[in-house]
Amino acid sequence: MLLLINAILIFWISTVGVQAFSYCVFPKINHGIIYGKEYDEKPSLITVGEIYYYSCEYNFTSPSRSFWTRIICTEEGWSPTPKCLRLCFFPSVENGHSASSGQTHLEGDTVQIICDVGYSLPGNSDTISCLEDGWSSPPKCSSTKSTQYCGPPPSISNGDITSFPLSVYPPGSTVQYRCQSFYELRGSIDVICRNGQWSEPPKCIDACIISEGNMNKNNIQLRNKDIKKLYVKTGDFVEFDCKWPHRAKTSMQSLRVLCHEGKFEYPMCE
Repeated sequence: MLLLINAILIFWISTVGVQAFSYCVFPKINHGIIYGKEYDEKPSLITVGEIYYYSCEYNFTSPSRSFWTRIICTEEGWSPTPKCLRLCFFPSVENGHSASSGQTHLEGDTVQIICDVGYSLPGNSDTISCLEDGWSSPPKCSSTKSTQYCGPPPSISNGDITSFPLSVYPPGSTVQYRCQSFYELRGSIDVICRNGQWSEPPKCIDACIISEGNMNKNNIQLRNKDIKKLYVKTGDFVEFDCKWPHRAKTSMQSLRVLCHEGKFEYPMCE
């Protein structure tokens, strides 16, 4: 009896195993197009034994480099595995040379580049790779000595450099920025000329403008009546009081507000 039960279980398991691999999922290929027996229909499941063909977009190819690649649904899945790989044409190297010049490489290939004396690839590497979106970096060797000059420093809103601007700056030059009154400087105060480009300039964050119209509308006034300025820096607090005979709509703490990048919420008194 036990032998019979074991035989039935083995048969059931083997049957389930065959059924689990009796179909293939309709393939989705990046940069590829599928063609089968029914061109207008794309079933979700494909029966084992069915044959399809696929082609790749321009600048992509199958591993076999065939224009039409044949794939068949097997119990182990699609054979061969359908995929489209990037084709990367390697031109001549600027300020260097490579044995791959004039050749076309496949996605995943790595090419060695020898730069002329005094030149190098970005990051002092000696190779570049063919990736899905093209070469990892241009096949160009750049001078290791910075001889590129910069033009005038970039302008910023509500701020300027502290020195007289020049039309040309030598490599390594530094200029400093400052913001107009009540504007908050964010970023590095120093900007440096490197390889013909200025580093990122700082930003001048807006000040908060205190509106007398909004204060009258909300029945409030400045707590310190001797303050005549109507501008507040980012990060500073502004304190208000209710005009007599009005009272704060919420807690008294709400009459103290923070200026944040040119904005704050006016408290309200009823």
